[in-house]
Amino acid sequence: MKTTLFLKMKKGLLFITAIVLSTLSFTAFAQNYTIELVKNINPSGDSNPIYFSAYNGKLYFSANDGTNGKELWVTDGTTDGTQLFKDINPSGDSNPVHFSAYNGKLYFSAKDDIYGKELWVTDGTTAGTQILKDINSGSDNSSPARFTPHNGKLYFFTVDGIHGREPWVTDGTTAGTQLVKDINSGSEGSFYTGFAQYNGKLFFGANDGVHGAELWVTDGTTEGTQMVKDINPGIEGSTIGNFIPYNGKLYFRANNGEKGVELWVTDGTTAGTFMLIDINPGSGNSHPNPFIPYNGKLFFPAINSINGRELWATDGTAEGTEMVKDIRDGAASSGPVNLKDYNGKLYFTADDGIHGDELWVTDGTTAGTLMLKDINSGSGGSQADRFTLCNGKLYFRADDGTNGFQLWETDGTEAGTRMLTPAIYSYSSPLDGMVGDNAFTEFNGSLYFKAQYSTSIGYELYKLTTDAPSGIEELESTEISIYPNPTNGKITISAKEIIKQVAVYNVVGKTVFQAPINNQQSEIDLSNQTKGVYFVNVVTEKGSFSKKIVVE
Repeated sequence: MKTTLFLKMKKGLLFITAIVLSTLSFTAFAQNYTIELVKNINPSGDSNPIYFSAYNGKLYFSANDGTNGKELWVTDGTTDGTQLFKDINPSGDSNPVHFSAYNGKLYFSAKDDIYGKELWVTDGTTAGTQILKDINSGSDNSSPARFTPHNGKLYFFTVDGIHGREPWVTDGTTAGTQLVKDINSGSEGSFYTGFAQYNGKLFFGANDGVHGAELWVTDGTTEGTQMVKDINPGIEGSTIGNFIPYNGKLYFRANNGEKGVELWVTDGTTAGTFMLIDINPGSGNSHPNPFIPYNGKLFFPAINSINGRELWATDGTAEGTEMVKDIRDGAASSGPVNLKDYNGKLYFTADDGIHGDELWVTDGTTAGTLMLKDINSGSGGSQADRFTLCNGKLYFRADDGTNGFQLWETDGTEAGTRMLTPAIYSYSSPLDGMVGDNAFTEFNGSLYFKAQYSTSIGYELYKLTTDAPSGIEELESTEISIYPNPTNGKITISAKEIIKQVAVYNVVGKTVFQAPINNQQSEIDLSNQTKGVYFVNVVTEKGSFSKKIVVE
């Protein structure tokens, strides 16, 4: 592999570009990427940009410029377009969090110098950024969180100083922001889990002070907010959580007081709420979570006393619930985490007891569950995490044991799994300080994230921009054929190997088509695309092949 690096300055932005020439057994293609400091928001320290949320063609987030504290910022991807949006709390930090787009506006929690942390809203203008309602009157915090748009309204949990943390709803007006129900009468509050949308209603875990934390449901009315089932009778509660809709039902974890924390399912009725299977027989816990639907089944990590915590799957029946693979032999756990569906397979991090926590992949079968790449050679593990899709690739953070936590990319092959770094950087482990579920965020075809690549610049906002493959012709054209070219829209792709994936990019690198194939031939219809040049990327077991085509 040959890598050529370039540095250039443009409009105050530092561009670090790498042109990577990958030579496979039958193909070669070039792909450029640029890691760009969007803006040095806090020249005297760390701005720590976090809680990214795309809204109305821009990216909103929380950052600290060293002068105004942690406030609401916005970017369009340029230096000039990255600005303090509003200094909500002139005397300190407003700490804007929990962004949720609803009904054409962006809602969030923030604190100003008059009220505590309350419900705020913006229409994308400074004047239209204001507190919606002082739920907990005065300077006390209501701290609204767990925002969930549902049936034309926005639901959340908050504290009003009288009822404790309970479910609330808003229609976007002050008058229409109200308590749904005081489930646990008094100031204790009922909050236990967030909402899950299922069958036209919202399901959640709540503690009414009598039954402990149990399964509840609401249709948005006080009368329609009720306990579905007292799974563990008594005050202890059922340790309920991790709700996910799948195949017409709602799955979750719960403890009935006898079998431990196990896999449960509901159709929304009391009679239709039951334990699906006792994965860890007896009173022991299997702790099934988190759940992810993939390839017609529901996948999740779970524990039993024989195999430890391993990857499991269910088709919704007890008989169809089984361990996918004992990745780490014996009772020791491989501890699969960070499950992500990409390109027709499921990616995750696991420890086989030899290589440490590394990047794994499964097609849902035992034989098809493999370590994709030993990024940190040896037993140390790369601790790959923060999996995020962008422009047809899977991005994540990993530590190869030499360079610390860096940005990585995979196309689903070992050869196509690589570290992306600036040509020059002076700070080891630049992604070590990453926090939050949306630490990587795709916006307008680029990947945004917080990093510290220089000892002279703190943790700031960066973005990764990748170009479509540049169409260097194949070394051996006999392996893959793409025809006709030019085309009126329909192309046929034929290969000697099984085609795993086909992706098509326009000239600015935007993905216009992507799909798993699992065949040696496929027909792709691009007739709905505008006329012009496109790049077709074909992935087989041997690697990636790219070719330029013209749609006439």
